[in-house]
Amino acid sequence: MLELQSELTSLAELSDFQKYPILARLFEKLEQEGAVAARPCVHGVELRFLNEVVGMPNRGYLRIHFPTPTKCVLFFHKKSSVPFSRERFSYGGIVIDERSLLRFDLEDADQWVQFLKNGLQPAQRPNSIKKSIPYNIPED
Repeated sequence: MLELQSELTSLAELSDFQKYPILARLFEKLEQEGAVAARPCVHGVELRFLNEVVGMPNRGYLRIHFPTPTKCVLFFHKKSSVPFSRERFSYGGIVIDERSLLRFDLEDADQWVQFLKNGLQPAQRPNSIKKSIPYNIPED
């Protein structure tokens, strides 16, 4: 069960998050958009909006994961609607490292948040989110 966080600014202050300036904008935009549930997990955090999409609870999740001290991976995924299933369905991801710090801007973060808030609708997937990345969504 995710814990409701009303302020994500405390996450932005963690050392791993400070290495990646785009995450500060991501958290700022998430806060502006409304109620977000956040759950700390191994090497990162998992987030989702508490809104409804087409009359159903939003099943879209964003896992921010730090697989190494020099990489941050954003996983956009949905969990299975089958209660006992641990399946997750990937909608793409983003790998951020020192070389890519300047590749993403404020508009990218805004698009990521809207994609997440709209339930990861495939037609709305931002171009910066790659369908194939060399990482798996971590298990908890």
